[in-house]
This record gives sequence, structure tokens and C-alpha cells, in this order.
Amino acid sequence: MSSVEVTKRSELPMVRPEVAIAVFGATLFSSALLMFLIQPMFAKMALPRLGGTAAVWSLALVFFQGVLLLGYGYAHILVKAFSLRTGVIIHVLVMASAVISLPISISAGWEIPPEQGEAFWLMGLFAASVGLPFFAISANAPLLQSWFSRSGHAQSHDPYFLYGASNAGSFAALLAYPLAVEPFLGLLPQTHLWSAAYILLVVMVGSCGFLAAVALNATAGAASAEAPAAKVTWVQRLVWVMLSFVPSGLLVGTTAHIATDLVSAPFMWVVPLAIYLLTFVITFQTKPWIGHGFVIDRLGVVIAPLCLFVLSPATQLWLVPLHLLVVFTLMMACHGELVRFRPAAGKLTEFFFLMSLGGVLGGMFASLAAPNIFDSVLEYPLLMIAAFVAVGLVRETGALVTRRLLLALAMLPVALGIVWLTGDAGAEAKNTILISWLLVSLALLLILSREPLAQGVVLVSVMMIYGTVSKIPAPIAQSRSFYGVLSVYPALDGRYHLLAHGTTKHGSQLRKDENGLRITTNPEPQSYYYSNGPFGSLIRHLRDGGSRLERVAIIGLGTGAMACHALPGETWAFYEIDPEVVRIAQDPEYFTYLRDCGNEPPIVMGDGRLRLQQAAPESFDLIVLDAFSSDSVPAHLMTVEALDMYLSKLKPDGVVVFHISNRFMELASVIEGAARARGLKAWYNALDLKYWNPDPSKLDLRPHLAIIGKSPMAVRGLATDEAWHRATADEATTPWTDDYSNVIGAIWRMYSGQNPFDR
Repeated sequence: MSSVEVTKRSELPMVRPEVAIAVFGATLFSSALLMFLIQPMFAKMALPRLGGTAAVWSLALVFFQGVLLLGYGYAHILVKAFSLRTGVIIHVLVMASAVISLPISISAGWEIPPEQGEAFWLMGLFAASVGLPFFAISANAPLLQSWFSRSGHAQSHDPYFLYGASNAGSFAALLAYPLAVEPFLGLLPQTHLWSAAYILLVVMVGSCGFLAAVALNATAGAASAEAPAAKVTWVQRLVWVMLSFVPSGLLVGTTAHIATDLVSAPFMWVVPLAIYLLTFVITFQTKPWIGHGFVIDRLGVVIAPLCLFVLSPATQLWLVPLHLLVVFTLMMACHGELVRFRPAAGKLTEFFFLMSLGGVLGGMFASLAAPNIFDSVLEYPLLMIAAFVAVGLVRETGALVTRRLLLALAMLPVALGIVWLTGDAGAEAKNTILISWLLVSLALLLILSREPLAQGVVLVSVMMIYGTVSKIPAPIAQSRSFYGVLSVYPALDGRYHLLAHGTTKHGSQLRKDENGLRITTNPEPQSYYYSNGPFGSLIRHLRDGGSRLERVAIIGLGTGAMACHALPGETWAFYEIDPEVVRIAQDPEYFTYLRDCGNEPPIVMGDGRLRLQQAAPESFDLIVLDAFSSDSVPAHLMTVEALDMYLSKLKPDGVVVFHISNRFMELASVIEGAARARGLKAWYNALDLKYWNPDPSKLDLRPHLAIIGKSPMAVRGLATDEAWHRATADEATTPWTDDYSNVIGAIWRMYSGQNPFDR
């Protein structure tokens, strides 16, 4: 900084220190608030374009992390290449120019995704729609902290406390969105409010720049700015990247692990992200609420043993807090070490840039590389182990190789031997081995409580055993696509094949008779679709009522069992978004419904709602919504606008069927609300097993269906069948629309026992 600039600054009006802190703190809080409101808001807009898969959020995280990296790099250049006043002018102009992108919406030309390359298309959609305003906001955190460090304030030598204000805003946004924004505001008013707040933020950033420029104490500010910063080694830089890589990867892995089995919606996305940001809020405080030593001391005693349990899927809601507790503590450990290794204020922008680089690399590994490397969500436990290893490496002050580490390493060849020797062991023997190994590992984890690196090695051995011995039976085939993990399992002594998406069964077929001989006759539909179940009952009622079912559209292929309900001469078309589902359903080694149940039905690739919209009006007799992502039903298939589209594609006496079976959400109210919004009546099958004949020996399941007829006469047969009933409650839940959905309400109704029926 030149002496002329210092002199000019000393002549400018003085500003009270508490005012400067309040303005900088409020601006950083508001900036982060807007930055993290736009993420779930726009991801929710994009979700219907790709079938509601949780991968949309994982890639959204990577995109926003990538733009954040660009913003941090831009901030670093502004600080190093320009004077403070010039940098302020440039940045305010950049923020003002982003106003041309408002209000936020899906950019023209990005309405329908391609059949391949979904990840790159989604990145392009985000860049075209929200790239500019998000880039402008993303630079604020390091840039405003740097401006404050040059302001001459008494705390300007260590401005990192302002990063806590920034992350507090991020955390507040992620709590506010699912609790106070999404349940009460549609997407359109959300975008308008966000746009107005963004314009106000431009003014606030300009105010911070003005305060920094006039300086609180020109002499102190000059000394602070001119003080030489301590040298930063490449080892330190590598540590910054590594300690940022692991928590970011864990964030994406945790989100995929939980959201796949529960529901792909902002409510489930923002919880892991809020926890991630909360760790920044805590660790970057001058006096953290939770001390770093407290976390490290409990990393081995509490968290390492808990990792043994969270290696299992989140198939029960009570497991979710356990997953989140483990991930929170591991993130706290990594970010606490990151704070320990932070540089002086002179290297602040470089520190944030490399920290962001580590975050981008971690997110890219978990969301882009891992799905192409692993056929399961293996990155999730691997990143847990990596957290122990990273903390162990950076905290190691003595000899790296200790006796305890050697003891832990000795477990690896033993685990490999057990995996090799137990390949053909029975289920009982494998269960005994698994439990024994978990007990031995638990004892070792407690013994090694002060050595995170050795504990990480023990967890590697647990993952090896769990990943092989625990799979009873082992899958016949397993693959992973953009939309999740698909597995084909043998069942009942290998006589049946079972298709699972994530942890949820999506169909089964009898492949061998009792003598083990391959069955070659036409298969019977099984699982949810058996003839004596709700699907079979509905189809019989429609045929008995005069419906010919000449043209049927089924959104969601699964094993293709629905094809077996078609009669010769009828065209039943499937709409499927995941090419891996099509490949498995068409492979006669796994399932033969599509091959053996009449003519092979046509399969239309892409999101069912978007593709069905392209069909001619009044062209179908029946539309079946049977799309699942693990146990999550895509919300965009159940909105009022979606129902309007289905009805427009039905013939005058057509019927639309919603498959709403779910372990976590009560969805009958959602369909009831949509039907009443259009003056229609919905029918539901009774869940009492006395009305149906599911055969457990054939792996039959009990589906829950909601039926809406375009005219009352279309479903008149259901009125005389005790197995079908209508909602009798006077009021229905607020219907979901493309602009509004309330996932929390659906989860609450499930666990509180509420539904639209009085009986």
C-alpha cells in the first residue's frame, strides 16, 4: 500500500468500531443466508427434470462448491492484484451485473434432459440459470474478511471470527428453508423474495467496501496491511486441502445414503448440509461452544464404535440420527484441525481458496467419480475411515508407526483370509463370523482410543468383513447408475430373483421349480403385482366395467411384471428414466416378464411425466404411476399440475393409478388433496390382509394404491367392493403443486398415524 493512499485514508472520517463489526457481520450473515437459500430452492426446481433422484442434490452440491471455488479464486485475485478501493468498485459492479439473471428460473432451452450424460447436462442447467448470481455472492466471505483485515479495526489481525457469522447465516438458511419457507411459500414467491433480498445485499456489500476504504485507523490499517505474512509451506497447503476434502465428501456421501432410502426432497438434503455448516460455525469461533480437545478425546471412545453400526443402511428412521451424529463429530474433528492450521490474515484468501479446492475435490469424488468406480455407495464408509486417517496423520507428533498401529494392520490379512474362506459358508456361519468380528473390533477400537490412524485401519477390516460376509445372500448382479444402486438377489433357495433399488424391493419372479429346473412357461406377476392383489383387483374391475385397456402407460418399469396383466392386442408402454433398470428387466438371466408376457412392450426412456406430456391428448385408457427411487416416490409425479396432465392424456372413461406404498410418508392425503382440488374422487385399497391373498412363499407384497377416474363411471365397480373405499374426512391436506410441497407434513402424518380416512 502506498504512502499516498495511507495519507488519504487517515484524512477520511472515522467510523465507530462497533458499527463496522455490525455492518460486516450483518452483510456476511445475509450473504450466506441468500447463498444457501438458493441451493435447495433451485435444486427443487431442477428435481422434476431428472425423475426426482437424490443424485440431483449431490450434483447440485458439487456445482455450488465449484462455483464457490471460482468465487474464492476471484476474491484472491482482487485482493492481490488491486487496491482496496478498486477491488470494492469491481466487486460491486460484478454483483450489480448479476441482477440480469433475476428472478431465478429454469433457463430457456434446458427444459428436457438428454437420455445420456445427465450429470453434465445438470451442471449446464445450474450454470445457465443461477451461475452468475451465485458466483457474485460466493466471493463475499473471503473478500469481506480481507477488507475487514485492512480496515485498521482492533480485531483486524484475526478476522476469522467473521467466518462464523457467515456460516451462521448459511446454517440459518438451511433450517429456515424446510421449516419456514418450503411449507408456506411456493417457488414463485420464493424467487421474487430472493431477488429483492439480493438487490439489498448489493447495497450492503457496497457499504462494507465504503467502511473499509475510509478506515477506522489508517495508521494501524497500513501497518496491518504492510506487515509481512509468515511463509506457508506446501505441506500446510496439502493439509488444508486434505482436511477440507474429507468432510465435503462425507457430506455428499451421507446425503446420498440417507435421501435415497427416505425421500429426495430439500428437507432431507439440507439436514446433512446444515450439520456440515454448523461445524464451521463452531470451530471458527474465537471461543468454540465445543472445544476441539473435547471432540478429539471422544473420537475414539464414542464415534469409532458407533461407526460399526452406521455401516448398515439407513432403512429405519431411528438410524438417521446415529449417522448424523457420527458424521457431525468426524466433520468437527477435521474442521477443528483446519482451524489449528489456519494462517495469518495476510494469507486468508489463499487459505479459503485451497479450503474450497479441497471441498470441490471431495464433492467430485463422492458424486462423480465414486458412482463410476463402485457398484454400491462404498464411498460413504471409505470417507468415514479417511476422516480417522486424516486426523491421525495431522496430529501425529512422534513416530508414525507404533505398536498399536501394527496391531491394527495385522487385522487386515486376517480379514482377507476370513473373506476368502467363508465364501461358501451358510447364513448362520456368516452371521456368527460377522458378530464375532464386530465384537473384536469394538474391543480394539476402545483400546486404540488415542490413535485415530490405527482406528481407521480397524474400520477398514470391519468394512471388508461387512461388505462380503454380511451380504446374505450375495447379489447375482449389482450395478450403479446416476439414479442409484440396483441389485438382483436370489431368494428362497435361489428359486426366485428379487430386484432391489437401494434397500427397497421393486419386484420378484419365480425362475426355478421345486426341483431346481428353469421355468419356461409364461410367468405370473408377483411382488406387488400378483393377480389376487390390489393391482389385479383394479384391472378386473376396469375390464368388467367395459374398459378395453387398449393403450396403457406405466411410469416405472421395475421388473416389467405389469406387462403380464395385458391381453393380446393391447399396447402397454413403460416409461423408465434409468437405463440400468431397462437392461436388467430385459436380461432373461434375471427376469423374463417383458419377453414372455405377450409381445415385448415399448419402453420410452426419460422422466415419465415429461415424456408422457408429449403423447397425444386422450390417448390412454389407463395411466399407472409406479416410479420409485428406493423407497422415495418422486414428489413431482403427485402434484395437481401432474394430475391435470394425466387427465388430459386419458380417454373420457380413463383411470389414473398412483402406487403410494411407503415406509416413511403418508401419501394418501396428498392424492386426496389433488383429487379434491379438481372436484374428483379418489379410491384406495384397504390395507387389511383379509381382503387380499398375498402368498409369502411367492414373495408377494401388499401395495397401497390410489385411484382417480376421469369420470365417476370409470371406477364404478370399486363402489361395490369392500376392499376399496374413499376418504371420509371432511377436509384434505393442502394439495401439492409444482410450486409447493410439504414433505415434513407427510412424514409427520405417517408417524403420528394421521390419514384422510375416518375409519
